[in-house]
Amino acid sequence: MTSQAIYILLNNSRLHIQSGELDKGNELLVKAQALDANNPDVLRLLSVVAAMKFDYSGALTLIDQVIVVTPNNAIAHSNRGNILKELYRFDEALISLDKAIELQPDYAEAYNNKGNVLQDLHRYEEALQWYDKAIALQKNYAEAYSNKGNALELLHRHHEAMEYFDAATSINPRFVDGYWHKALGQLSAGNYEMGWQNYEARWFKNHATKLLYGNVSRLETLQNVSGKNILIWAEQGLGDTLQFCRYIKLLVELGAVVTFLVQKPLIQVLGSMRSYCTLVEKIDAELEIFDFQSPLLSLPLLFQTSIETIPADIPYLTSNVDRQSEFSSRLVGGKNLKVGVVWNGGFRVDHPELWAINKRRNIELDQIAKLKDIPGVDFYSLQKGDPAESELIEKQDLLWPNIINCVQWLDDFSDTAALIENLDLIISVDTSTAHLAGALGKPVWILNRYDSCWRWLRGRSDSPWYPTAKIYQQSKPGDWAGVLEQVKIDLSELALKSLNQ
Repeated sequence: MTSQAIYILLNNSRLHIQSGELDKGNELLVKAQALDANNPDVLRLLSVVAAMKFDYSGALTLIDQVIVVTPNNAIAHSNRGNILKELYRFDEALISLDKAIELQPDYAEAYNNKGNVLQDLHRYEEALQWYDKAIALQKNYAEAYSNKGNALELLHRHHEAMEYFDAATSINPRFVDGYWHKALGQLSAGNYEMGWQNYEARWFKNHATKLLYGNVSRLETLQNVSGKNILIWAEQGLGDTLQFCRYIKLLVELGAVVTFLVQKPLIQVLGSMRSYCTLVEKIDAELEIFDFQSPLLSLPLLFQTSIETIPADIPYLTSNVDRQSEFSSRLVGGKNLKVGVVWNGGFRVDHPELWAINKRRNIELDQIAKLKDIPGVDFYSLQKGDPAESELIEKQDLLWPNIINCVQWLDDFSDTAALIENLDLIISVDTSTAHLAGALGKPVWILNRYDSCWRWLRGRSDSPWYPTAKIYQQSKPGDWAGVLEQVKIDLSELALKSLNQ
């Protein structure tokens, strides 16, 4: 009777987990565990739920219990490898995955998972071999085809990568992550016609952002929008909002009455948009007043944006004139270039699935501080928030004693905007400050990771989104030294030119 009860609880839990109801699934698993504390299937699913909630330490503890109970459980060893990968314990992850393969040589998922670990270690050619082994074992393994496509992208074999993404969605037309990876490749290549369409897969992929306001009709066309009340809501990070808020004015010019729902930290800096739309940080009104709604990053699709038609009339944001004047009196005088610096975009707690990307885009303080000795330049730190803010306070005297730390001046993004207006140049990793500088029409040098975000386009040092931007791209994963060396050369020339004017 007990085993039957556990079986029912397990099956019902799986249904909840598959539909994204993790808490409900976990509740049933806890009940099953109360009936049999050492049931390996219950413990393994508890581990899976913990991992899906990004509690990787808890997931590891649970999967280790499974292995104690069933030491020859290949699935458990493979799962353990996945968890260790997320904890950046890559060598241990490979050991666990090799154990899974040893125990079950025909277990295709373990081969695929090993390819993923090797990909995180930037061992892309090796990763391809393990994806091929997974595919050889399981001909219709859509995930392995898609993962191989990702590795090929990172090897800059873009045409082959798209063939594997196509194969993944051909095998499984409902394999959403395949369409998502197609979108990233297409947008990076400037194929916006297909890219924007496939970008809509973001609502259904793993770790998807929740599609809100479903009780209001989705804006599907720009025809007959004149006089319509339309809610546009920011859906992703602050930088995304700063980049794509330019579309609000285009919608208003078609006659729409727009309410723009944005993140609280941006309310002040987007204040100049109040001249043509209603800007809010939360919805107090009844949703029935809106005829349509749309997430912000679906507007490029609606406007059929191509590389040639990107709305890049800058500046499209302005800062407070009084605050500009106030900051002007605080800056160092003389002919030196005034350069603002951002080397760390932080780690968004609301999107832990992006932590690995955040880790790759950030630069250590001791690396960026190598710019400090360039003559003719006064550096200003625009960093706000940890870990970078605390690190600078702790290590400034040792690593970059002459940088001017502006954190006490910056209450919100409107302050950052006013300060940027007083500077000659911003040097920033791919974060919201770079987008803010671009939107203000200020010169900005973007320090870009090897696996670049799609928005910067492939193989370009300029940006059609921000005409004042220059992009410095890593030539190999993790190589900030090469990027910073080129920045030093270019900044030295710019400073010398400024001094001689």
